[in-house]
Amino acid sequence: MLILIEISCSYGRKKNKTNKNDYANKKAPTSNLFATYVSKLRENVKEVSVDDVAAALKAGPKPTFHLFDVRETTEWNEGRIPQAFYTGRGNLERDIEHYAPDVFDDIVLYCAGGVRSIIAADALQRMGYKNVSSLVGGYGAWKSAGKEIVVPRGKTYSDREEY
Repeated sequence: MLILIEISCSYGRKKNKTNKNDYANKKAPTSNLFATYVSKLRENVKEVSVDDVAAALKAGPKPTFHLFDVRETTEWNEGRIPQAFYTGRGNLERDIEHYAPDVFDDIVLYCAGGVRSIIAADALQRMGYKNVSSLVGGYGAWKSAGKEIVVPRGKTYSDREEY
């Protein structure tokens, strides 16, 4: 009976020949609801410029703030801002206290373009963190501004242009 059900459920269904990896490099369209949501978050989350973060990192051997990369692991492995910690967006709320136990610590978050970091900053503020910022434009803006990046071993100089 189970076999008949499976056959009847699949009968007439077109085979999807699209490779599931074809979707990996495509961005979903931004919905109006999502754009409105992020816009509202921006009203309550402080954003800092690339130049401000770069200046703070150059000010001394140890920054006076925590810099967290909330991108995916694959993005982190392709290149990152010096002195950043990786936590990933999916683990941020769980792991933040390990790195920043004081809710008054200064925290700067970045992602690829500044959207995931806005959402993450809002989450940390809801947890009780008082001094959370998001890097305007994220890693993309950092790289476009010609700021120093850390590229993993095994990558060539020309690979840097891809990040």
